[in-house]
Amino acid sequence: AGMAIVGVVHSHTHTDAYPSPTDIEAAPDPSWHYVIVSLRDTAPMLRSYRIVDGAVAEEPVTII
Repeated sequence: AGMAIVGVVHSHTHTDAYPSPTDIEAAPDPSWHYVIVSLRDTAPMLRSYRIVDGAVAEEPVTII
């Protein structure tokens, strides 16, 4: 149908919106976007990353 998985989204309820060691180890595809929402504080925080060979790089997020 022309669809492809381009990333995953999940939440961290008690920690920052940053990939955990488990997230980094389990990252299956270096082309994916890994979006994490932190619910630790009153206002949710959303951040996105690329994970390539264990290296984490944050990428900008634009909500339109």
